Amino acid sequence: MPGEDHTTDRERPLTILTVITPARYSGAERVAVYLADGLQRRGHRVVFACKHNEQLLEALARRDIEAHPLSISGKGNLMAPFLLAWFAESIGADVIHTHLSTASLWGAVAGKITGIPSLASVHALNIKTCFQFSDRLTACSEGVRQHLIGQGIPPERIEVLYNGLNPELFDDIPSRERVRQELDIPQDAPVVGEVAHLSPRKGQVYLLEAVALLLKRWPKLVCLLLGEGEDRDELQRQIERLGIGHAVRMMGYRADARRIIQAMDVVVLPSVAIEGFGMALIEGAFLGKPVVGSDAPGIREAVVDGATGLLAPPADAVALAEKLNTLLEDPDYAQQLGAAGRERAWKLFTLDQMATHAETIYWTLLRQQGICRVNVE
Repeated sequence: MPGEDHTTDRERPLTILTVITPARYSGAERVAVYLADGLQRRGHRVVFACKHNEQLLEALARRDIEAHPLSISGKGNLMAPFLLAWFAESIGADVIHTHLSTASLWGAVAGKITGIPSLASVHALNIKTCFQFSDRLTACSEGVRQHLIGQGIPPERIEVLYNGLNPELFDDIPSRERVRQELDIPQDAPVVGEVAHLSPRKGQVYLLEAVALLLKRWPKLVCLLLGEGEDRDELQRQIERLGIGHAVRMMGYRADARRIIQAMDVVVLPSVAIEGFGMALIEGAFLGKPVVGSDAPGIREAVVDGATGLLAPPADAVALAEKLNTLLEDPDYAQQLGAAGRERAWKLFTLDQMATHAETIYWTLLRQQGICRVNVE
């Protein structure tokens, strides 16, 4: 109860119901999996409720994280909150942690039904509609937090929870030279690349235009595009119109994306101004790669302009080409930015830091709700 001494509560494991209903396995889904992994390593029980998604389920199975596909997708699915409420109670959930809009809408309602506190993670510059009913919100960046505050959500209800990666993921990645050999990329070729869902908001169209400009200066340039999405066919047509098919490789979804990043000289994320954070830039940073991102909310927190990477105005292919050319022309400067980015990633964006912060948020939420009960087996 509120006001009591709960010093022993933090020592007991929590049961956290994670709810997400993805159509793909991309940034937010990966963050949810990484966080669950970090929490489970700390002794907590994390259970996923999700719709059937092979890539997500495989990622969870590899980490021995419990997952239950449920019929909870769709904003018109009025049975979803009742199913989630039943499921949350059946597993003895202490907290319902939701990711993305549909899951956050139904997870919050399920929390109201059961009295279990709900926490919604907001991963982009979203409209508040589906998130405003949760007891507390986390934003993946201060840019996202300010966007929510601007829509009228009280600042005290929102906390920044930076995405984090397990540095061990990068331990066994082969050298740049070996990966290039495997991909049949010349060792002396300048290589830039983007890892993102193929959609208008991720800005691949501007990267392709920049590549067309850069090829005049760097005829051996190779551009790697990793990801799948609704823009694939249009991007392929753009490649043909620009006559850059010899320089661009559309590689589709790659479970080994970090390995492919190792072959790059520069990691790029030219998103338009709705990017929440930019995990691919942090993956590049852990590998010591210089990065170029859009000067947009969220990305400004992943990249310190001129210190760990460079920022270009969104939707400006000419400026993007100039930033990329700066790094390709000055390898020493590029290496300096990459090293600084790696040091910053270790300080701010590790899995351990994300899990520690999430724990603190859970306990704060439980105490605010006056719920610090001990599970009884």
